[in-house]
Amino acid sequence: MAVGKLGEVFQFLDSVGFGETVLVEYTSPNYTLDFMVLLLKRYSDDRGYSFVVDDHLDTLHMLDEHLKFFGVKGVFDDAIVLKTGGVMNVGKVVDRVAVESEAAMYLRRYEEASARVFSGLNEAINVVLGLEKLFAFVENYRNFYEIISSIDRFLGNKKRKAFYFMDKNVCQRLPFNPLPEIEKIASTFLDVRLDGNRLVGRINKSPDIRMMGWEIEVSVEEIL
Repeated sequence: MAVGKLGEVFQFLDSVGFGETVLVEYTSPNYTLDFMVLLLKRYSDDRGYSFVVDDHLDTLHMLDEHLKFFGVKGVFDDAIVLKTGGVMNVGKVVDRVAVESEAAMYLRRYEEASARVFSGLNEAINVVLGLEKLFAFVENYRNFYEIISSIDRFLGNKKRKAFYFMDKNVCQRLPFNPLPEIEKIASTFLDVRLDGNRLVGRINKSPDIRMMGWEIEVSVEEIL
């Protein structure tokens, strides 16, 4: 079964529960990530939810600049942003976490900063960008599973619908590929591609068994 119009895609996003972790896998190089994040921002604005971005190493800045080439400007100005590393500010940066060589120290600071961000929010769309870049710093299995366990601990946070975007091309070249572990953690798992002028996402995992195998598609023009 296929879901095709922007309003129907929004209805699918309504079915994603607060507390869920949604893994969105995509393949670069193209604009799949840019259009998907813009789609979620449009959805967040339409439903009146806060839009929170976990921005690793200036990934949001890249998206913001890309979207300007499509005539979309300032769309993330009101986004609540928690930055890990990087120097380019986009949106309302409310906290920063330095990338530490010691994973446990970084994760403690990151989880404390995230708790501060969500303490004043009720319902938010939480987009996690550039996480695969963080895994490039991982040197051993202990650090790897410390990060995986941290992602697991965020599952069930009822203040957010979380969308983790992961570039398969990057992940498959990492010494420690995080995708198999995050696929297990995720409550919903989508594989998204750009097909001509359409975004197409296949639902590989969902708490609603009826949706397994569904494809969701929407034209880029509708998103823009």
